[in-house]
Amino acid sequence: MIVAFSVSPSGGAPAGHLDPEAHGDSVHDAVAAAVAVVRASGLPNRTSSMFTEIEGA
Repeated sequence: MIVAFSVSPSGGAPAGHLDPEAHGDSVHDAVAAAVAVVRASGLPNRTSSMFTEIEGA
């Protein structure tokens, strides 16, 4: 079985907001934490620009 997941931003500045500093919270920390859990699991995995894939039985 292969499972793929992604982390998407939510919240942040309203659509069309022109202030480049008002981009909302970054998902960097959430993505890094999720990938760390996957890697610590010992299961075969692959992280790409869109998804993290986990392979298991």
